Amino acid sequence: MIIKRISFLLGILCLGYFIVYGAFTGLTNTFTYVWLLMGICFLLLSVFYKTIKRGIRILPKWVKIPAAIIAGICIFAVLVAEILCITSGIKAPQPGADYVIVLGAQVRGRTPSYNLARRLDVAYDYLMENPETIAILSGGKGPGEDISEAQAMAEYLQEKGIPPERMILEDQSTNTDENIRFSREIIGSQEASVVLATNRFHVFRSIGIAKKQGLQKVEGLGAGIMWFTVPNLYLREAIAILKYAVCGQI
Repeated sequence: MIIKRISFLLGILCLGYFIVYGAFTGLTNTFTYVWLLMGICFLLLSVFYKTIKRGIRILPKWVKIPAAIIAGICIFAVLVAEILCITSGIKAPQPGADYVIVLGAQVRGRTPSYNLARRLDVAYDYLMENPETIAILSGGKGPGEDISEAQAMAEYLQEKGIPPERMILEDQSTNTDENIRFSREIIGSQEASVVLATNRFHVFRSIGIAKKQGLQKVEGLGAGIMWFTVPNLYLREAIAILKYAVCGQI
């Protein structure tokens, strides 16, 4: 009965989160539907718990034991990835970096999205504290964007008082891998010290990509996100970390 009740509660929470998240941010990100799927699965488990339990009992051990081991490994891997996301995101970088690369994110028209604005805010603080650091603003023009993400970032920082001569625009990239690769090509040296300005959940994977691409002195500068997006973004990022690790991208 306890498992049945917990499954029902988790199902309601997942479905509720899917509805709330979709209402506030839209459903353009396909990963959001994972919460809908989990909610349905938990509710089905609560409804058909006895039937499922009987079905599991009649399975042979050579099926149940490997399945339990695989499930345990997957859960453990996700937990480790989550810990890496959290701990990496709260570390402060050393002062005096040669470059701070602001990784692109969605722009609405000409206005940076909430997450991109937070990246720019922490980059601005770092630039103000380190007057010799140069900013590389990395991001191309995507669907629904009137200008490139790099241009939108430059306009945002200029309004806050950062002069144009301290900013280099990289406006061809379409994802994090390209953000870092194209920015590295602009820098031209693997010995340069680099700080990656992104949201906290994204720091660990970004650093891993940068090191894989040859940057030797790289740290992260984490920015906050809206509180209700934390479960979705951190779960999605944990899975992305595992995928990148398996594919040898970090």
